[in-house]
Amino acid sequence: MKKILIIAGEASSDTHAANLVRHITSIDSSISFCGLGGDEMEKAGVELYCRITHLAFIGPGGLLKGYLKLRKIYQSLCARIKAQPPDYAILIDYAEFNLRVAKVLKKMGIPVIYYISPQIWAWGLWRIKTIRKLVSKMLVFFKFEEALYKAYGVDVKFVGHPLIGTVESNSDRQAFKKSLGIKEDIKTVGILPGSRKSEIENILPVMLRSAAFILKKFDGKIHFILPLASTIDKSAVENMVLKSGLRITIVHDNTYDAINICECAMVASGTATLETALLGVPMAIIYRTNLLTYILTKNLIKLPFIGLVNIVAGKSLVTEFLQYDAKPENIADYMERLLTDKGLSDYLKDEFLKIKNVLGHPGASKRAAEEIIDFIKSKT
Repeated sequence: MKKILIIAGEASSDTHAANLVRHITSIDSSISFCGLGGDEMEKAGVELYCRITHLAFIGPGGLLKGYLKLRKIYQSLCARIKAQPPDYAILIDYAEFNLRVAKVLKKMGIPVIYYISPQIWAWGLWRIKTIRKLVSKMLVFFKFEEALYKAYGVDVKFVGHPLIGTVESNSDRQAFKKSLGIKEDIKTVGILPGSRKSEIENILPVMLRSAAFILKKFDGKIHFILPLASTIDKSAVENMVLKSGLRITIVHDNTYDAINICECAMVASGTATLETALLGVPMAIIYRTNLLTYILTKNLIKLPFIGLVNIVAGKSLVTEFLQYDAKPENIADYMERLLTDKGLSDYLKDEFLKIKNVLGHPGASKRAAEEIIDFIKSKT
């Protein structure tokens, strides 16, 4: 029986990891999993040493902020690995933590498979040589990542994005609006502040102030929807919404159905921008972080934009409001355009269809699982 260590540090990564585990065990039921992650991984049968998705951090500043907690988890994990070595390891994104673990695994001769590349193309290209030394197999979501890693001699395979085939709404749009108590003639705007505690603290207040301006522009004839990630403290968000005085419906499940009924949305940079694009909803990308992280990462970012939907498109498709430029009045003005300018809205929807076409075909998790099984067979 093979034992695989698997680590995922984000809410979205937890979901991707769980799907990957299910596909691997459906191919070879003798393989068992242990590691760090969240509820979805546990449901998929992973023996969790610790839940870490609620500790998700952003960049070096976030790493410093959560250093003591992460150090304790890291030390405990290393002790477990040395006491009961796994046969293989699958590391998912979460570069600041996972690459440290990869060094330990490398010294022990345990092959490392990396699923979901760290965003080295955005601000960490210097890491690619480290990855080449530590990682035996890299599985990536984007074709441009495959080309980049191949150029540096990394054993890499493009498997496509697992969101393709999974991001869809199964509910009738009008029926779902009605179920939330929203009148058919009322325009609906989404608020997607992210899945990390730090994003809620830094981004949601800006979105709420922007929502107040939007409401004034439309004489109150706007209904706001806030799909809530499972990693976020529900009560904290509810308190922030209550203090804002705005009428906002918080949706705890049915995230894709909630996004699908929106005319447009304010979205924190990250996977949610791709999910929103795949559902054909025009958006504004909003991002703010703590001052330390902003200072440390500002000069490291090599791309002219940070929104994942823009990176995949290869151009500034969706307007980004970042850090000091994330002013509620300006955000509200752009959201007004999305709600009233049909030409702009239709253009974005057409571009989103093109993005869908470059993300591969449905079945990415299954293909990744097959690559991992083939890799394990090649080592036995």
